[in-house]
Amino acid sequence: MKCPVHTDFFDDSCDACKQEYLKMKGADEPVNVEKKYKEFTEERAKKLYEELMLQYLKSGATEIDADRKAKAVIRKQCSIRGMPLWPWV
Repeated sequence: MKCPVHTDFFDDSCDACKQEYLKMKGADEPVNVEKKYKEFTEERAKKLYEELMLQYLKSGATEIDADRKAKAVIRKQCSIRGMPLWPWV
């Protein structure tokens, strides 16, 4: 669909221009983008946990709070990837 009125520019208030712009950008096509994440092994998770613990402890968090926050990050990473949690998390 091409706007018959606005041939040299897109007019934001014109429905035909909006449709033409969306079609040009490919917005009318279904989007099925699946993000690719690095493999998240238990070894990588433990290393990340250790690094996060140190970072939280350096910032003044208690050991319990640092543990809770670091494990929350590990759980989030597993959730993003649709992975089961390890027993230590």
